[in-house]
Amino acid sequence: MTQMFTIPSNIILVIGFAMVATIVGYVIYGCVKGWENVSKDYLKKKEELTIDG
Repeated sequence: MTQMFTIPSNIILVIGFAMVATIVGYVIYGCVKGWENVSKDYLKKKEELTIDG
């Protein structure tokens, strides 16, 4: 076997679309349900970046 393994372009397209759809779905779900219910650490997040040292 002298040919390298190749991934069909449609598989890459489907995986990319699934990733985008998952992110968009999570954002819509968070906006509808409320971010404090979706992400438990949302209210604990600090607005400023502090570096201890």
